Amino acid sequence: MMERILDPKTEMLVALGAAAAARCQTCFATLYATAEKVDATDAEIRAVLAIANKVAEKSHGFMAAFVEQTTDGRVPAKLGGDAAAGRCTC
Repeated sequence: MMERILDPKTEMLVALGAAAAARCQTCFATLYATAEKVDATDAEIRAVLAIANKVAEKSHGFMAAFVEQTTDGRVPAKLGGDAAAGRCTC
């Protein structure tokens, strides 16, 4: 068994942020439904989401530039497939 390093509330907040950054609606909704069990407040969740959104915006921009550079512009870097339809792509 792995040693617990983070408390359950911190684990939940990290998981919510990761789900938001990954744009996984299913994961976020499932986690949010149980966040109150670890006393995560809406203010804490909003703070985590602000960080997750900044990370996601930067990473998507960097990846888009990488895709276009790597393909010499032949492959446009835009969201498509199941992620665009709001389905879980984890």
